[in-house]
Amino acid sequence: MTKINILNPEDKKSFVTRSKFPGEKGNPFDRILRHLQKINQIPVILFFLFILILSGIFSFFTVENWLLLLFFSISDSLLLGVLPKFKISFGSYKSQIFLLLILRALFVWFSFPINLIFQSIGSLFVYYGFMKEPSDLKITTIYHKFPNVSSPFNFLHISDIHLEQPGIREKKLLQIVEDRKPDFILYTGDFLNLSNIRDDRAIENISSIFNQIHTIAPVYYVSGSPAVDVEDTIKIIEKNLKPIRLNNSNILLNHDGIHINIIGITCTHHPHLDIKHLPPLTQEGHINILLYHSPDLVYELKAEDKVDLMLSGHTHGGQVRLPIIGAIFTGSLYGRKLQKGLYQIHDTLLYISRGIGLEGLGAPRVRFLCSPEIIEWKINS
Repeated sequence: MTKINILNPEDKKSFVTRSKFPGEKGNPFDRILRHLQKINQIPVILFFLFILILSGIFSFFTVENWLLLLFFSISDSLLLGVLPKFKISFGSYKSQIFLLLILRALFVWFSFPINLIFQSIGSLFVYYGFMKEPSDLKITTIYHKFPNVSSPFNFLHISDIHLEQPGIREKKLLQIVEDRKPDFILYTGDFLNLSNIRDDRAIENISSIFNQIHTIAPVYYVSGSPAVDVEDTIKIIEKNLKPIRLNNSNILLNHDGIHINIIGITCTHHPHLDIKHLPPLTQEGHINILLYHSPDLVYELKAEDKVDLMLSGHTHGGQVRLPIIGAIFTGSLYGRKLQKGLYQIHDTLLYISRGIGLEGLGAPRVRFLCSPEIIEWKINS
């Protein structure tokens, strides 16, 4: 049984005076990624000279600790270097090695052999977080009952592919869609990786993948964060896609006499403004399914909106999670309150997908305790 987190409508915040929003270019998280990206522009020889000196500084040039840091930093470099060959991720390795070196430096001053044990455990975490878990695309199956639905149906919810190059996750995605053969597919945005938002090859590849999926089952989608799904690129994708974009619009599906109203609201990450598009799009007496990239819109919903199900992504479930604590960071206006999985407010059920892809630019291409997912909804099954 999947746990449902109950949301309190009184927790709704006002964003009228807020100037910076998640998902927009220039927000604090975006600035950090862009600063890290500058490390990736350092020439290779200068970068490894920088790592040599930095590891020396972290170890106060104590030979044993200096060599220990260098050894494990080189092992990180080798593992990150093979990720593109295995088609797991394709981001530049330099900023990732830099961040891993900082984490390793925290444990280098333990006495031997404790420091060696910590560094070895760190290598296992690096293998798991950078290679194993990002490859492990899971299917989350949810059984849900809508009243007055006599004929069962099923659909897939997909989010946040963040394509760099076609890789292992995209291959598994196509196979899962082929195996499950859903009645339809709903996609909640972020097509390309932030490093590839105007990459012609990436645009061509993501269009091809979605057109292949659309031949198996009809796809309806909304765009994602404005900083990722930039409008000029989305227009090119939209022109080349057979799937249907819902841009502050809706489409009515008829499944064996059941009327399913799919609503798509384009996410600007200003939920207090975006909600104004909803009222004319809902259909009384139909199953209303709302697609919106960020889960933040959920607190703007009212009971009278009659939204049965809201589907979102954006948070990646935090992408890195710790036991008990959960997500370290989510990119939500509500912080860690909205992370992943099932939530309920009024009579509306919300699902936040962990997504499929990884953050871009200077971000580490890592997932930890937060594997990529596709959600299969079995309605009245």
